[in-house]
Amino acid sequence: MNAQPLVLHHYTSGTGLLGIFDSDSVWASLIHSQNDTKEFEHAIDEARTYLSTLRAADADAAHMAINLALSTSLDRIARLNIYVACFSAIEDSLSQWRGYCPPGFGYSLGLFGEELERVAGPQGFRLVKCIYDHAEQRPIIEQWAEYALQELRKTLPAGADPVQHVNDKCPLFFPGFAAFAPTMKDQAFRDECEWRLVGIVPSNDPRVRLRAGKSMLVPYVPIDLGLATNQSLVWNIRIGPTPNMELASNAATHFFRRARVRNGIGLSTIPYRDW
Repeated sequence: MNAQPLVLHHYTSGTGLLGIFDSDSVWASLIHSQNDTKEFEHAIDEARTYLSTLRAADADAAHMAINLALSTSLDRIARLNIYVACFSAIEDSLSQWRGYCPPGFGYSLGLFGEELERVAGPQGFRLVKCIYDHAEQRPIIEQWAEYALQELRKTLPAGADPVQHVNDKCPLFFPGFAAFAPTMKDQAFRDECEWRLVGIVPSNDPRVRLRAGKSMLVPYVPIDLGLATNQSLVWNIRIGPTPNMELASNAATHFFRRARVRNGIGLSTIPYRDW
């Protein structure tokens, strides 16, 4: 039996949906601007906690100095320019309508995960599933910490300053940390069932732009979708709770001219009113 294809849903406002089709792209925002105030810092905090545990059990002065310097160096990882575009595996989610759509004016765009990954890959983005379970997060973080410590100890020259050694070598371990850290979220967000397109984009990359956020300007990078020619990407469009369901549905049929919507346009079935 063939497994069901992964369909991921991007929740946005009507303005946002128009922007996706007009620009032929989804926007990946700087990770620190997301609604989870502990974005990326969650993995850093967990790594520091584990490093502290290892440090307390180690009596070797050089080893302890390397451990502490590695823990301190995690601040440099936090400054990496990581961009994410967010999706949910849930098609008609009350928490998503509430969290990411304005009252009475929400839409979700369903995209095939495999095709989304194929399109975004050459642009420097990979598709990853978020991890909310601490029991699943910990072994990944611990493996990274133990490997980094082992390599730093092994390559420490005789008589060298351990702190300077870590400062020189720790960037070698940043990509490994940045590969998993954006997937780790606090378990309070588990209902979102989130998947992400994640990429590291330098600040001087010409793709980086600014958009208006709720309280600040937010850096973002457009990820081109190629909707005009790609007939395999869009699964459906769903209209969120609104007092104008029939009018909204009639208007949304215009999107059929912009892309092939494989499963058509549907309406939210959630009995929710926020207008």
